[in-house]
Amino acid sequence: MIRPLTYDRFHTHAELGALLADWVAARPDLAGLESAGRSLEGRDIWLLTLTNSATGPAEDKPGFFVEAGIHAAEWTGSYAALHLVHRLLAGHGRDERVTRLLDTRAVYVVPRLNPDGTEHMMTEGRYIRSSMRAYPNPVPDPGLQLRDVDGDGRVLFMRLPDPHGPWKKHHEEPRLMVPREPDEEGGTYYRLLLEGEIEGGHGDGLDSGADRPRPDVIEPAEPLEGIDLGQNLPTDWATAGRIPDNAGPFAGSEPETRAVLKAVTARPNITGFVTCHTFGGLHLRPPLNSGEQLPYADRRVYETFGARAAALTGYDVMSFQDLKYDPDIEFHGGQLGWYYEQLGIFSWITEFWSPQRAAGITAYHPSRWLLDHPEGDDLRMIEWSDKELDGKGFVDWYPFDHPQLGEVELGGWDMINYWYNPPLSRIEDEVAPHTEWVVFQALCSPRLEMRSVTATEQAPGVYRIRAVVANNGWLPTHVSEQAVRRRRGGSTMLRIELPDGVRLLAGEAAVSVGSLEGRSGALSSTTWWGHAPGTPDLAAAEWVVTAPPGTTVTVTARHPRAGADSARVHLGD
Repeated sequence: MIRPLTYDRFHTHAELGALLADWVAARPDLAGLESAGRSLEGRDIWLLTLTNSATGPAEDKPGFFVEAGIHAAEWTGSYAALHLVHRLLAGHGRDERVTRLLDTRAVYVVPRLNPDGTEHMMTEGRYIRSSMRAYPNPVPDPGLQLRDVDGDGRVLFMRLPDPHGPWKKHHEEPRLMVPREPDEEGGTYYRLLLEGEIEGGHGDGLDSGADRPRPDVIEPAEPLEGIDLGQNLPTDWATAGRIPDNAGPFAGSEPETRAVLKAVTARPNITGFVTCHTFGGLHLRPPLNSGEQLPYADRRVYETFGARAAALTGYDVMSFQDLKYDPDIEFHGGQLGWYYEQLGIFSWITEFWSPQRAAGITAYHPSRWLLDHPEGDDLRMIEWSDKELDGKGFVDWYPFDHPQLGEVELGGWDMINYWYNPPLSRIEDEVAPHTEWVVFQALCSPRLEMRSVTATEQAPGVYRIRAVVANNGWLPTHVSEQAVRRRRGGSTMLRIELPDGVRLLAGEAAVSVGSLEGRSGALSSTTWWGHAPGTPDLAAAEWVVTAPPGTTVTVTARHPRAGADSARVHLGD
């Protein structure tokens, strides 16, 4: 019996480890658990391998890799990974697609790549992006540091009156802060700050209305933990010019990144990758930057996967380049860049949860909306919080005696609990369709199968052996054209295994038959234009051997990405 996955709270690192161990203990035939490495603070980075061991080892099957929890506050992604694991373990033997998946493929899951950041985020209540390493500076920069100043487990916003402030209360909804008009004077205005404390303040320039001075300059400080693990991957750093500070001192500098780099490179059978993030309600694919183009065959595959994603989840599908509010921003070191651009693996970023869509706002650009949008959208968001979240999403402003700023008000959006993540009661419905999309992609991977092995006696004791191998998967064995360009596509090898007493007379023991196409390249049946003749999904090899009658010979087909299969033939039968 598989222990159920509950959604009443987010798991600590210890609770996560115990849950995974219970699942593996319940189905050791389907699951294995190991530590891919240790985090900066010494926590295990758990890696699950899911496959039916009765049908062969994971390394002899095409693999699919799902990673989550690279960004600490985006805990919905970890729930998506856990939902997938539970669905596969509970569904094997009951659900045809799940059973077929685990019988013929392997699924690798890292449910929390960044355990340190997650633990600190849960205990400190503040937004933490990734690693806990202090970088690029070992001490906090001067300025406003995000902190839970009133100890309520949330980091909200602070508003404070200022005659020169850029914000004012909305005339109908005083909780909502809107910009002053460009020529407006004479009203009551405010400054908005993120909740926190100020390191290294300057003197007393602004009247705080209290018996202590207010700093005259309040600048946001760069976070002490400045590395984004999602930018720490080895993606064309040599061509990137200046690498941003959040990418770290060098590619793979962080133990969490090194753990995933080792895990993936040790598993060349991986054919697809999804990393689970929040927020936006998006499925993001390459290219990352302007001027980059996908090969035509890869673009068709991405369109097929994207169409299925949109149908299942209702999320928007776009390239990372199209997501950017400024298309001139160059991106290097990212996940899509390494998994697709470098390895040639079809790769996606899923950004779970759109609070805008939950509030009924559908026509918007996900990144530009965050910079500017109609006031009516804000009113709809607050109304949604009041009606559907019992007012917990947008916290009404309340007074607080700030140790440095004097009397302020705390309030605004609870960004971690209701913006970066949906309410706990909605997480299962949010992530369940995504699991079905992962199952679909994994079942599209290439898969070798020995179609036939035959033996024809040419002379007494001399046999011609012919083996035919097929790619029964949808994708070609090389997976993507990008893999071919990067020389990572691999080759299908047919190897004859000769027992004692058998001698090879003609042919090499191991024969390369190249790449086998899948069904993804099939064109419309209503035209002959563009159709390649022949059977590009099949290949054959022949050998001549001398052997005593009744000898059994085995031929094995193997491809690093498409798995392995064997067949036997009895000579002289």
